[in-house]
Amino acid sequence: MRKTFLWLFMIGMAVLLPMQAHAVDVATIEKPASLQTLYFEPVEILIQFEDGAVPETFRAYLNLSHDITGKFEPVENGMRAFIEPSDGLQIKEPGEFFLAGLNLLTTTTRNESGRKDVDARIFQVREGGDQDTVLVTVLQTSDLHHHAVGYGPFLDYSPDTLNDDDVTGGYARIATVINQVRAEQAAKDVPVMLLDSGDFLMGTNYDLTAADPLAFQFFTMMGYDAVTLGNHEFDWSPAGLSMLLNNAFTNGFSTPVLATNMVTDGEAGTSDDGLEYFKGIGRISGKSVIELDNGLKVGLLGLMGEDADEKAPIAPPVTFNHDFDFIQSQVDEMKNSDQAQLIIALSHTGVSSSGEGEDANLANGVDGIDLIASGHEHTATHEAFNESGTLIFSPGAYGRYISRMDVAYSISQGRIVDSKFTLITIDDTIPGDPYVQGMIGLYNDGINAGLAPLGVELGSPISGTDFSLTLRTLQESTLGNLVADANRAISTQLVFYSADQTPFAFSVVPSGVIRHNIDPGKTGVITFADIYNTLPLGISPDQNQPLPGYPLMSVYLTAGEIRNVLEAGLTLAPQLGSDYYLNFSGVRVEYNIAMAPYLQGVSSVKLCNFDDPICTSCDTELDLAGTDLYRCVVDLYAMQMMHVITTASYGLLPIVPKHANGDPINMGDPADYLPCRIDADPAAPGMQELKEWMPLWKYLGGAFGAGIPEAVYGSEGIAMGRITAP
Repeated sequence: MRKTFLWLFMIGMAVLLPMQAHAVDVATIEKPASLQTLYFEPVEILIQFEDGAVPETFRAYLNLSHDITGKFEPVENGMRAFIEPSDGLQIKEPGEFFLAGLNLLTTTTRNESGRKDVDARIFQVREGGDQDTVLVTVLQTSDLHHHAVGYGPFLDYSPDTLNDDDVTGGYARIATVINQVRAEQAAKDVPVMLLDSGDFLMGTNYDLTAADPLAFQFFTMMGYDAVTLGNHEFDWSPAGLSMLLNNAFTNGFSTPVLATNMVTDGEAGTSDDGLEYFKGIGRISGKSVIELDNGLKVGLLGLMGEDADEKAPIAPPVTFNHDFDFIQSQVDEMKNSDQAQLIIALSHTGVSSSGEGEDANLANGVDGIDLIASGHEHTATHEAFNESGTLIFSPGAYGRYISRMDVAYSISQGRIVDSKFTLITIDDTIPGDPYVQGMIGLYNDGINAGLAPLGVELGSPISGTDFSLTLRTLQESTLGNLVADANRAISTQLVFYSADQTPFAFSVVPSGVIRHNIDPGKTGVITFADIYNTLPLGISPDQNQPLPGYPLMSVYLTAGEIRNVLEAGLTLAPQLGSDYYLNFSGVRVEYNIAMAPYLQGVSSVKLCNFDDPICTSCDTELDLAGTDLYRCVVDLYAMQMMHVITTASYGLLPIVPKHANGDPINMGDPADYLPCRIDADPAAPGMQELKEWMPLWKYLGGAFGAGIPEAVYGSEGIAMGRITAP
């Protein structure tokens, strides 16, 4: 093998003195590296000291700041280190080879700040380093929520051209990055794993592709190694998830679906029978062990966290085992029985931007997990958090980023010895993969055909705006008020054709079901797709309903219970999470934050006129101790979650949804609560559910077909200011 002479520039540093460089003796390297590129293979460096003794205060740095002293171990007359890819060692090629970035220093005494160069000779620099160390690159998506054409206005997405839209994400762009990383690493014989941490469904109009869900086709096309389930995969119930999986399997989906801590009831005739069947035949499994081309055995788990579990109200009879001892047993089994080496948890659990959260607890509570590819909290981590030796990272939501984790794993030490995390931005600087975008185009054609009976297509213009309507965290917002107003206004219009013609006094919409802001984009056009994507979640328990979406429900509450709903949205939501903030229409509120600790923050509730959808005429003071009933519109999800308010307030904020006659609604009995659905077409026979996305579509297409006035729904508009504080 040809040897090439290599000059090493040693950079000396001294306080108050400029940096200086000088050459030392030669070293060898087995093959050239590209000019000015990071050296991604491990290298072995042997140093021979001229006097044969290692200085007591020897220090080694890369690029003047990265202390790698601990990587060196003594050998005869010198030191040896294995430098890993993420250390950033550089090779430069100005005719002859120069090893740049390595600085060998020593301090004279502990109390003196001066430093001097080590008198040493680089004896050998050898590519490949420790053959005991193997490399792997992990790519992770999470919480894609079916955002196949990115996050932004539907008409703006332009994967075929560059630098002309602000839409982030998109399957085609993600595919390009995946293919680029695979090609880059294949040239270095580094295997790449591709994983998803759940909530890949439920979030856009592509949920209308239930007969052959687009998300699963994307996973198949890109060759994912494994995916896990998130709470939103259960939005359509266990039976609904089984239906989606069955349709995907029938159409060629074969990616391992991991659900390590999912527990089914084991009883016949319940809604999780389909999931039990898929577990039985191995299409859903608790673990997966994959041997990579470099011989590394990777063990994979798929976990649902406690908060995610809480936010899957119709998952039962499916439950989830969160016990750390159970999870530990699964890790141990993979290590001991399956000889897995690197353990990765696909965790739909969550980590905060500071590294705290359930996944940090998981890392501390379970030994042997090397990587936690985190999801659920929609946190885009710009670094990997090291918790008890476990690296935790997350790409955020909607495909705006994907995670890349480059790992060096020592077989003999049984651990990661080096790593480099990169959060890759997915935007219009990345060309879309034409094959993936072509597939999406075919799906768009199918969706448009299915929407024909409604008289719309995905790109149909409904309204317009020249300002953004956004959802704000734990506070009143333009978008929250707009959605609540639409629900109350359209539901009230329908009562004149219904048996119960009582107008709706109050509407409430949890922030958790509002999934997309409405932005003007390049065109200012609000399309049907933009509206649907704002409120895309849920499905009906009634299998005869052809369209997805949470049905809107008619319930009756006392004035005191309306106050309790408002108190929960303003006082409890900061403790429960921003998804529990309640956007409302039909009332204006006085709120004294000083009384919030006593759950008495809401001191006054004034009812608005029924014919005032934007809540500007609100003069009727409600008797909070009275027994009169007021008709309210809520979605099925909010209705199902009302018990959380009662529980979280320790019974101090009781809320009991009622029928018009005052009888409590039994939420455990569909025969009792399904008649509370609002009919979108009362004149037609049977029930045509009013889905949550429908009122916004009709409200904007009717009263605001020419555009939304900023004077009404802008941040300073007359529809704002529903909460006042003394």
